[in-house]
Amino acid sequence: MHSSQRVGRFCLLICAVLAFSPAALAQKPDQGHADTDGLVLDGASSRQGQVPDQTVTVAHTPYQWELRTSQGTQTLFIRDRNTGDEIAEELGCFMCEGDDDNCHQDGIFVLTEPGIKDTTAFLLVCHQGAHSQRARLIYPAQQSTPVIDVTGAYFVDWELIDGTLLITHDGKAPNSIIWPQP
Repeated sequence: MHSSQRVGRFCLLICAVLAFSPAALAQKPDQGHADTDGLVLDGASSRQGQVPDQTVTVAHTPYQWELRTSQGTQTLFIRDRNTGDEIAEELGCFMCEGDDDNCHQDGIFVLTEPGIKDTTAFLLVCHQGAHSQRARLIYPAQQSTPVIDVTGAYFVDWELIDGTLLITHDGKAPNSIIWPQP
């Protein structure tokens, strides 16, 4: 009995050392703690695909966005709850669901830089006309809005790479845009 207790304690000690060693900690995957070196997608405040009318408060920022349809026209409102400032962007396009026609890129996406004030940006991606896809980036901290407005003949793709937004499309050159500029 005594030797089995020592073996058990020894195993617990080894397990504890391995579990909390720097090498073991370095190999653990990210558990939802955002890297603060650049933009990240705020998944809780973003909506992918066909977005119904709604109001969404963006946590840890002064912003909220609202999508509202009136007389068949959808408008995206972005409000600063602290100042009352509002940006209204009429869509003039539609968002769709599924994998067909690049619909998985459509939606309203909130991009933030955790821990840095006034870095919230809103990416609106939608379809326009029979085939085109459009992307607009609205950055309330900058006076001219939208800061990016591109239309692809058939597609617009976007992704976050190393904390920057990369938009590619098959419309008028330049066919790829990086934001913010390095």
